[in-house]
Amino acid sequence: MKVDRMVKKGWKQTVVAAALITGASTLLFQGFILAATASEYNKTNMVSTSYASFAAGSSQVAQNSVPAGYQKANYTIRNINLEYYQNQSPTSKDMPKEAAAEIGAQTLWNVFGLGLEGQVIEMGYQQPTENLPRSSWYADVVVNGKRSYCFSVDSVTGEVFNIGRERTLNETVSVAFDAALDKNPQEYVALAKLQAEKYNVVHGKIKSVAYNGQGYSNNDPTISLDITGENGEIALMTFSRHDKALLGIVYSGEYKQVLESHEKLIKRVEEKVKELEKSAPAASDNGQPFLKALDLD
Repeated sequence: MKVDRMVKKGWKQTVVAAALITGASTLLFQGFILAATASEYNKTNMVSTSYASFAAGSSQVAQNSVPAGYQKANYTIRNINLEYYQNQSPTSKDMPKEAAAEIGAQTLWNVFGLGLEGQVIEMGYQQPTENLPRSSWYADVVVNGKRSYCFSVDSVTGEVFNIGRERTLNETVSVAFDAALDKNPQEYVALAKLQAEKYNVVHGKIKSVAYNGQGYSNNDPTISLDITGENGEIALMTFSRHDKALLGIVYSGEYKQVLESHEKLIKRVEEKVKELEKSAPAASDNGQPFLKALDLD
């Protein structure tokens, strides 16, 4: 159970978002990058938190305003029972987990219509890392005894990094790659634009919506799209290919960091490949192609 939860947390926050960037048309290369990216995100090198580069164009007021009609629910807050979180502690600069939980609860209500009366929010503090140089509160939301939603909030500013929901469908649904949809995703491009405008995903006017890739969660087939704002923000939205339900949003504060880390990783891979091309033989002594693992450290 503990292993499953950690894998799911990584998926929700970073790995899938990064893997989808390469697009469904390059699945072989995507698989390689997924593995490498997962390795990068598993590193725990801590860095000092700096907010100077995030001050300009801050959308914090818009993002954290209380949604119209929202009423605070009577939910329970408890710690995530994992060693990873037990070994990390918030600083004097970080907001209390209760404040972060309420920001997440408001966002889940606004986007998914989720009421948390009598439910449980499990919170864990995450220190800044090279890939996301801003500390955060991560939460698993337990609804009727099942972990069904999640969110992540900047622990200093309260900016929402991501929200998501996890479903297991009650019917048999194909999660296979849809080649026809890959060629013509316009229906979902239009849907994403409407939903992004409705929930002010990039905190301003939308410049473009671009198809990103396909995947699945449990038995729920998914499609993801990049939402770019005229203000420079970029977010990732994921929908179900089964019923077009919105499943998750990775907001610009996190997604830009994912994209930047991904680009750095691609460059490092390219550099390593060039090094191997210069130093390694094209084939082994028996004529078979030469294969060597890449060390990206």
